[in-house]
Amino acid sequence: KYEGGIVLSLLLLILSVHFLADFHLWPGSPDVKKHPCFRCLLPHFGMYSLILGLIFLLCVSFPSAVIAWMFIILSHFITDVLTFHYYTRNHISPRSQLTAFCTSQLIHTASILAGSCFFHLPENLTETFKSLCIQVPLLQNMRYLLLVILLLTPASQFIKMLTASISLQKNPDSPKSSDSSAGSMIGKLERLIIAMLIIYGEAGAIGFVLAAKSLARYKQFEDQDFTEKFLVGTLASAAIAIALTLFLIENQKTSA
Repeated sequence: KYEGGIVLSLLLLILSVHFLADFHLWPGSPDVKKHPCFRCLLPHFGMYSLILGLIFLLCVSFPSAVIAWMFIILSHFITDVLTFHYYTRNHISPRSQLTAFCTSQLIHTASILAGSCFFHLPENLTETFKSLCIQVPLLQNMRYLLLVILLLTPASQFIKMLTASISLQKNPDSPKSSDSSAGSMIGKLERLIIAMLIIYGEAGAIGFVLAAKSLARYKQFEDQDFTEKFLVGTLASAAIAIALTLFLIENQKTSA
């Protein structure tokens, strides 16, 4: 069980680094419409490779670290190139953009898991990483870190594309509403608050959070398109926060 905890800590750490580098350390990178050229991928790829390489060198012995690192970054680069090429096609629908976004992230995650398994990373952990797992509750910290990372930009990007696919699909000729940085921040805070309420056993208070958000937009509910997008976005945001918290945090409490 202890060895399994170390292996899980490594996987959660690699996934955390992936989502951190893929969304947070290159602002605007998920918005492929603003970066249609191949050259724009290179800074992102370099940053991603550097950060992931440092983690691998710290946690895994040299031969296995290099091979697994090359496998993951190459698969990541190929997936991004194909996804960006698909995004820049003419007349691509918002639903297709959402599908491509989800598919690319699933491929990224699968390549990380496959690389960790195929190249036997759990069997080649460094003594430094093992000592770190012993000295601090690394597994628990990695669960919280991955939860926070996913609840911020990745979830926001998914919800933004989800609501865009709904409104534009119903009325393709209607102008797209401008993105609101305040609305994105509200959504991130909403998911973090919901996660904290679940962790501290106050899930019943989630309704007050959603009610407060609805009251702030009450006057805009006369617009049917806005109302539908608001409801879908809010429910999706709450569902993501609840599901991730139950899976990453509450599942740990149950198995402990």
